[in-house]
Amino acid sequence: MEDQLPKFDIPGDFITGDFITKEILDFYKAYPCKIKSAIFVIISDGQIDATVNLTRYTLKRDDFVIIFPNTFIQIHEIEGNIKLHFVAFSSTFLDEANIISHSLDFLPLLIDNPIISLPEETALICRDFMDLLIRSYFSSDNLLDKENYRFILMFMLKQISKYYQNNAHLQNEGISRDRVILKEFMQLLLLNYTREHSVTFYAKALGITLQHFCNTIKKVTHKTALEIISGMIITDAKAQLKSTNLAIKEISLTLGFTNQAFFNKFFKQHTGLTPQEYRKSE
Repeated sequence: MEDQLPKFDIPGDFITGDFITKEILDFYKAYPCKIKSAIFVIISDGQIDATVNLTRYTLKRDDFVIIFPNTFIQIHEIEGNIKLHFVAFSSTFLDEANIISHSLDFLPLLIDNPIISLPEETALICRDFMDLLIRSYFSSDNLLDKENYRFILMFMLKQISKYYQNNAHLQNEGISRDRVILKEFMQLLLLNYTREHSVTFYAKALGITLQHFCNTIKKVTHKTALEIISGMIITDAKAQLKSTNLAIKEISLTLGFTNQAFFNKFFKQHTGLTPQEYRKSE
């Protein structure tokens, strides 16, 4: 059963279940994992302390987690008797379904709010829905086929979009201008960090002066914009070094470094290890 889990991607188009245990989740504790599939999870019991992209969350009962392709996750701690339901779609299936075009209206909100704390009644409905999918998926009659998977995906995306639209507190209204700048920066960063490493690029993209941009990010996060950009690059590098067999030169190219020696120096500066040393470490 463990071989079926969406460690980075899933082998088939679709999988659903409630069989993930604490021991299996421990796999995600070793290093950041870059997920290629789309995974929808509802926590039924227990608590998980995890980082999604660069933000740390405490996931608890009735939390709905949305992991879109190219999301980085790392689990830090697991408490209690963990139980969760999940539905996952492979990267190949998502490409065929053109998932991005169906999620453009809420993608920025999703990037900022991948965790939704559901009311108890809504969470119960969500669990019932996933239980139905699980029974259908594992039935001997093969009740679910590829067309059903597409319908399930579209239905879930529509419901998520509706939730974001109905919850004004997830919008920018009422949020300070400084936090709006941070949100827009993080959205841009997730889309561009493999090509654009300079603070100047993000300030220009946001249409504000470099000084105002740097001061705002430092004020809100207590980190410099460059530290945040570097953190995203290092997270991706760690994931690729541990989860792929790509040569270090290839990894450096995927992250926008045309010079491997510079990538090696950058990585060691931020981790204390060379990429090769990190890859061999436990």
